[in-house]
Amino acid sequence: MPPKAILAAIMIAGFAATLPLWLSGTPEQRQRMTQNTTAIQMVQKAVGNIDLQPDEKAQLRHDLQSPSSTPPDFEQTVWMKDMTQLIAPQVPDVHEAETIARWVYVYSKRFDLSPELVLAVIGVESQFDHFAVSGTGARGLMQVMPFWKEELGNKKDNLFEIETNIRYGCAILHMYLDRYHSLERALAAYNGSVGSRRYPNKIFAMMKRFKASADDL
Repeated sequence: MPPKAILAAIMIAGFAATLPLWLSGTPEQRQRMTQNTTAIQMVQKAVGNIDLQPDEKAQLRHDLQSPSSTPPDFEQTVWMKDMTQLIAPQVPDVHEAETIARWVYVYSKRFDLSPELVLAVIGVESQFDHFAVSGTGARGLMQVMPFWKEELGNKKDNLFEIETNIRYGCAILHMYLDRYHSLERALAAYNGSVGSRRYPNKIFAMMKRFKASADDL
């Protein structure tokens, strides 16, 4: 079942289940349900950007299911040390910070992304909380929706795992870059807000915090 169909079924079932409660609920309950409806609309907007072509599906399926295990080189070691210090306020556990920095470097290089870009996406999406869950169900550091693993990845993958989440997030962002040939549009698609510059601008601002060069912006 394609991602759109999966989410459509979930949303329809959820709406049917909550409608009687909305009609008879208190104002506070109706307010909470209205907020949930807004979240569902955000998911619908995001799904509208997916519509993958056969070649995109094939490539993304390969990328999502192919972990990397390259040993660190000197450049990576220096970069990791620098970035570990920068993300320390959000990730006080040194081992966790080093793990995040390692996989950001590995997958940014694999998918031809700027490491500072990937760090910025993590900073905006989850504030470096690898157990983060959004109101729409997105998970982990790069806030990956579970339907990606259900449809194209490995159903057993744990999106709360640092390596897995960064692999998924980078592969998806790379796919959008190949599609749009524009970082701004790719970021907007990743966020489900094509046509708006708000999210890309937040990412670009965050990238400067991680010492991104002018060529990366």
